[in-house]
Amino acid sequence: MADPAPTVVHDQQTVYEARPWLTVTVNDITTPDGVRRSHHSIHLGEVALVTALDDQNRVLMIRRHRWIVGQVGLETPGGIIEPGEAPEACGRRELLEETGFKPTEPLELVATLEPMPGLIQTKHHVFLTHNPRRVAEPSDLEEAGLLEWVPVTDTPGLLARGQLLGAGTGLGLLLALRTIQQSP
Repeated sequence: MADPAPTVVHDQQTVYEARPWLTVTVNDITTPDGVRRSHHSIHLGEVALVTALDDQNRVLMIRRHRWIVGQVGLETPGGIIEPGEAPEACGRRELLEETGFKPTEPLELVATLEPMPGLIQTKHHVFLTHNPRRVAEPSDLEEAGLLEWVPVTDTPGLLARGQLLGAGTGLGLLLALRTIQQSP
């Protein structure tokens, strides 16, 4: 099967920049149907998230209020990858800063995705680890929330009720659920 025709980008102008958070561009493009037009795009930093399971198949979650969406929900620890930082190192750093936990096992990369590729570029690296160990109090108080151990089997209901915030969180929990369902 042949690939579809690509969109051609003729020019790109930055209209707003607030690194590392975001850059907004306006793009002069020709779509696959031959129509030339302007299209805005948002570019965010790459993100690493960690889904941490304990020996009871519960996931370490952070219950937070996210003012941007006006909602309290559950998230896995994660954040923007700093310049020169590897995604796995970012995941380890964010897990420690936001929860005070460190992985006792290697982080396993289970997914890399672009959650909204029609408008936003923000690659998400989703890691899975088992049996993290508490070594400190959370140090990033802006991102800290209430820590909860949530049974990974609750994932379908949490998703159906809109209680999981972020595509990377939802995907990480679904992949962790699949992992425990495939274990002997």
